[in-house]
Amino acid sequence: MSVIERELHKESAGRPDGPVLSVRYDIGKNGSPVEGNLSVYMDRIEVSEGGHAAKAVDIAEVKEARIVSSVGGGVLIADTEEGPVALARYTSVLNGRMGFAAKTIQAIVKKEELPVPSEKDEPKICPSCQSRLPEGTNVCPTCMDKGKVIMRLLAYAKPYKGSMITAALLLMVATLMELVPPYLTKIIVDDVIQPKSVGSALLLLVIGLAAARVMLSLMQTLRGYIGVWVGSKLMGDIRRDIYQSLMNLSLSFFDRRQTSQFIGRVNSDSEAMRQFLTDGVIWISGQVLMLVAIITTMASLSWKLTLLALLPTPLILIASLTIWPTMRHLWYRQWRAVNRINMLVGDALQGIRVVKAFGQEYAEKDRYGDANTTLVSQTIRMEGVWQGIFPLFSLITTSGALLVWYFGGWDVIRDEVSLGTLMAFIAYLGMFFGPLQWFSQALNWTSRALAASDRVFEIMDTQSEVPTSKDAVSIPRVVGRVELSNVTYGYEKHHPVLKNVSLKVEPGEMIGLVGHSGAGKSTMINMICRFYDPDQGSITVDGIDLRKIDQEDLRRQIGVVLQETFLFDGTVAENIAYSKPDASPLDIMRAAKIANAHDFIVRMPDGYDTKVGERGHRLSGGEKQRIAIARAIVHDPRILILDEATASVDTETERQIQEAIARLVKGRTTFAIAHRLSTLREADRLVVLDKGGIAETGTHEELLEKKGAYFKLVEAQKEISKIKGVQS
Repeated sequence: MSVIERELHKESAGRPDGPVLSVRYDIGKNGSPVEGNLSVYMDRIEVSEGGHAAKAVDIAEVKEARIVSSVGGGVLIADTEEGPVALARYTSVLNGRMGFAAKTIQAIVKKEELPVPSEKDEPKICPSCQSRLPEGTNVCPTCMDKGKVIMRLLAYAKPYKGSMITAALLLMVATLMELVPPYLTKIIVDDVIQPKSVGSALLLLVIGLAAARVMLSLMQTLRGYIGVWVGSKLMGDIRRDIYQSLMNLSLSFFDRRQTSQFIGRVNSDSEAMRQFLTDGVIWISGQVLMLVAIITTMASLSWKLTLLALLPTPLILIASLTIWPTMRHLWYRQWRAVNRINMLVGDALQGIRVVKAFGQEYAEKDRYGDANTTLVSQTIRMEGVWQGIFPLFSLITTSGALLVWYFGGWDVIRDEVSLGTLMAFIAYLGMFFGPLQWFSQALNWTSRALAASDRVFEIMDTQSEVPTSKDAVSIPRVVGRVELSNVTYGYEKHHPVLKNVSLKVEPGEMIGLVGHSGAGKSTMINMICRFYDPDQGSITVDGIDLRKIDQEDLRRQIGVVLQETFLFDGTVAENIAYSKPDASPLDIMRAAKIANAHDFIVRMPDGYDTKVGERGHRLSGGEKQRIAIARAIVHDPRILILDEATASVDTETERQIQEAIARLVKGRTTFAIAHRLSTLREADRLVVLDKGGIAETGTHEELLEKKGAYFKLVEAQKEISKIKGVQS
């Protein structure tokens, strides 16, 4: 199966019948796989199967295109005058692509602009190996430059290299100390017990064994403490850098992604990186040193037995390297399953009120149950592989030990090797195969750390789409003159929401933005806030292009009161002072009084210290709005954005909010959006947006006299009010 192929032919002018969309897919027919192809033209739809034409439908006959989903797949249907026609049957993996095909056909039927495929419509493909990328990341596990990632990961350890070197030295000494007890055991057996020597030799050797164990314990404790200290510091550094990178990214980055997936990157991925740096690097280094020291010591005791002991080693290494790709693949699948569960939990908990309101608890439980079953299945597969690997490795290592026992035993019987030497050799052999058995685990450990690092570095390397200019201009305080010049912008390129919009706003002027839903009102204020940059044209404040203004300075000049007020899980005072953390209690109280919020705040059990709960759920909608207005007042902006600030509240609350807004807008350049047009009568000018452009401008009275787009909106709202039994 291929991805969506958008065929914009260079010779399309000479070939008007060229397809605008082609989707290839696999279908099952008569028990064997057959390739199907759906081609959408401006005048017809053609479907072929196995290279032969299967059906064709004229666009002129199509009333609607739609997809009908079923278990494991779906059907793309074209509704015609003669009835529905099943164009293509497909598996669920093609849902996005066939959905996009339906949108394209609909656009042609309605003679609208053709849609552009988004990430949801088209799966992400690695440009190098053409394999499908794991969900939630642009990192290809096959093509990643592992050496480069490791070097970048090790750079985090540079500030703590002194402590890590100390820990490594302690590990080396501890490793050498571990070699002492078996050798002392050899001396005890060969030089004391077998000769039946009497005297202080046995006591001294036992004391030496005890001293070695005590020293080993002390060094392990000290190394562990250093590891905890370094690990905590590294974890903090990595989490800090991830979070700072997320905060620096533009809104468009989060618009295209589910934010809940980043919780795992901040926590789980940073922990995997920390383990590799503090435990993995030092542990692997120590184990390599241990293996070298053990082989050297065993060879000094008996080179023949050493060769016998090493016979299973190539098998373990080959098995580890063979299993590693499989484990890496299983790990990625498990990570995707965990990521899916995190996103489901995040969505359900953030929208818990919607879930409860529509009685969708069982549906959410089913969604989570399916995702949980997938995760359990992936975990069982991965852990099951490990449960099979360890017994296999144990069997291989046991074969080496059996060879040593047999041939070493004969050497002892023939007096070619002493009993103490054999016992020491067996002890060293156990120490040798211990780290060797964990070699594959170390590979898997490294693979996890590399995958986590690449996902983290992907965030850190992502450039903001609204970057601060290198020669940014500082504006400590603006006058408030705003101008939009031929601004065009679309969330999807080629699909502009604003089209060639020009508008001049004088300092202190209040502009009311009105228009149908989707006309571009919210997009315009997003552009003024510089959440997005124009695709064409420019926006200036006091004659300076927003792209040339330092973003921190710009944010200090703009205050926002949104329809959907967001409050943090803190106190009332903390939420009011969020825009100005150094605000005094008197400043906070003054802002609350101006916002008509002081009276209801002091009636709360703890007054300004009352906890508002997550997203402010302990407050009513009107109370949250007045807290948001107080927050804007404390901020003291020169440019004010009001986006449906009085929506969804009762008449009395609206009156109080309107009084607060009237105080807030004095002397500030204001852009206001309101669903109740009557609330914008006091605006200096109304700007009517229609289909992404400015249809007309003027005062409330002037626009009513024109009887144009604004007049129609007012009349439509009056009709709705009459239907509801409410007088406008």
